[in-house]
This record gives sequence, structure tokens and C-alpha cells, in this order.
Amino acid sequence: MKAEYINPFISASAEMIEQVTGLKTKKGKIYRKDVPYRSESTLVLIGITGGFHGSVVMSFSKAICCKIASVMMGCSLITEIDEIGKSAIGELCNMILGYTATLFSRENIIVDITPPTILTGDNIQLSIPNTVVVCIPLLFEDESQIEINVSFADGN
Repeated sequence: MKAEYINPFISASAEMIEQVTGLKTKKGKIYRKDVPYRSESTLVLIGITGGFHGSVVMSFSKAICCKIASVMMGCSLITEIDEIGKSAIGELCNMILGYTATLFSRENIIVDITPPTILTGDNIQLSIPNTVVVCIPLLFEDESQIEINVSFADGN
């Protein structure tokens, strides 16, 4: 996988999370995931079209999802993600991918993104056929993490 396709996701995610929530992250070890794969309790799926085709699944544990949603909504720590909390997480991911698209455009790679789809549940299994899935863990200071799973159509 080419670094020029991965680096904008890393930069945009770290910058937007810190800007919106004040929480700092650092990049964990990037790796390729086998498909199908299991994921955390809250997922945000955003499609990518244009200069390349694929999708991004941002995976949040319940704890980090509640923490981020609480900060974004300006309230004390929530313990359950309701519809407003889901909306906050979806909007954060939309901002991250929008900024990612801007970073790609600076490299003359023009992409569009789809509106976010938010999925919740336990032990969710994802299978995106004919793709390569690259996982970018973002680690928070409290050792929690989110995963940015970037799926590229074969040939990208």
C-alpha cells in the first residue's frame, strides 16, 4: 500500500480529533487486516470515490465513543451512546474524512466521500470483498484507541 494513500488519513484524524475534542493521539502500528474482521461496538462507515475507490470504517469502543461524544456535546461523561451521541461521532468522522479529502486534493488526488453510516452492536463482523484493508490504530494518552480501517478496492 502506498504511503501517499495512508498518510492523509493519519494526519487528518490526529489533527481533527485534537482540534474538536482536545484529545491527543499518536499513531499505532499500521497493519493489514484479513477479511472478514471483527470490530468494536460503534462503527462509522464512509465511502470514497474519485481518484481511488474504497471505504473507511472508524471503529470505537464504547468507552472512547462516550468520552469523545461527551466532549463534543459539552456535557459530563455519558455512559450510553444515544442518537445525539451517535450524531456527534458521525459528524467527527465526517469532518475527519472531509479534511482527508482536502489533503488528497493538495496532492492532485480528487476524492469524494459519502455521508457517514453509523453502526452499533457487539462483535460486529465486516466483510468487504475484493479489497485490501489497512488498519491505522490511533492511541490516546489513556491507552484507549480507535481504529481507522481503510479499505481499498483491489488495484489501488
